[in-house]
Amino acid sequence: MTCYLHPVSLPLFFALYCVEAGVFFVIAPWTRVWTVNPFLHHTLAIAAWADNPFIRGFVSGCGVVHILIGIKDIIRITRERRAES
Repeated sequence: MTCYLHPVSLPLFFALYCVEAGVFFVIAPWTRVWTVNPFLHHTLAIAAWADNPFIRGFVSGCGVVHILIGIKDIIRITRERRAES
């Protein structure tokens, strides 16, 4: 069985992943998902580090970068497809 993917498929999936992960990283540090996470609060040192507003802002900033990368890739893919037409 041969599986053929259009050349745009992989870059498009990556761009959509970046946007989705970015939205998660922007929102999650400021919700209950972050504050009651057993992995982040397993030890006292990690819990104190994870509750720091600077760390939450850093994670949200990484989310913004992900969103920008995803949008840039979607725009690039759209321009390339229009140029092919």
